[in-house]
Amino acid sequence: MSSVRTGDVALFTGAKRALAVGEVGVVFVNRGVADTLWPPSPGGKSWHTVYSLRDFVPAEVPYEELAELIGYSKNYGFPGQLVLGGDKARAVIEGLRITTRTVLEQLGIEKPPPREPVPVQRAELERQHTPVVSFERAAATTLYRREEQPLVMEFCATLGVAAGRFRSPVGFCDIYIQGPGSVEVIEAKSRTEHAYVREALSQLLDYAPHSPRAVDRLAVLLPDPPGERELQLLHRYGVDCIHRVSPGAFRRVPAPDDRRQLMKKLWTES
Repeated sequence: MSSVRTGDVALFTGAKRALAVGEVGVVFVNRGVADTLWPPSPGGKSWHTVYSLRDFVPAEVPYEELAELIGYSKNYGFPGQLVLGGDKARAVIEGLRITTRTVLEQLGIEKPPPREPVPVQRAELERQHTPVVSFERAAATTLYRREEQPLVMEFCATLGVAAGRFRSPVGFCDIYIQGPGSVEVIEAKSRTEHAYVREALSQLLDYAPHSPRAVDRLAVLLPDPPGERELQLLHRYGVDCIHRVSPGAFRRVPAPDDRRQLMKKLWTES
């Protein structure tokens, strides 16, 4: 644990899969705290190192997927604790589309927590006369999007070129494809309702001006065909729709070419 730092990613595993994704908060060595959390057995050793989590999100990632991302064989037997760094760590973080709050703070997208503790406010319940403690928690980041990540990985496996992401002052895009002669940015959503499609559209329009190269196409990736209203919304802004039709198969419903050409200038203006 000596190499672990705030903002590192922790995968919690069991039953041959990653069951949750966490972001490391404070790391410290304190025997008293450690023994209170994990009382040692008689004659046993104390676990002195303690770390907190800034975020914690349930996940469902089989060991085979993790091993493939790291570059290990699919039948690799993961030990109880495995610390990865460098390219292997980046491969897992990028492959699972993990975005930590620490990175967002470094980019200036989110505000770091105050150095001083937030003052506790106490209020009396009007009837029960029981004191309750209220506090304000910073808005949670999207550390790991459990619903979209399998969809993104399934779609990226169908591509003939490598897909990545890019950082920007407004966040991380889901998929960035730089092919021969074209650049595409894709935002994935787990549902097809209007609110989800509208959110994906606004994110794409926010990300596009910050693309490393001028964007030629924008698209929203969905698990099912959207309604006509949602499709028209995307096409109105020159944005394609890509939806899943069966395992490993996707259909693209392109926006009218004249509308895409009309909107491209607005996409790339900063």
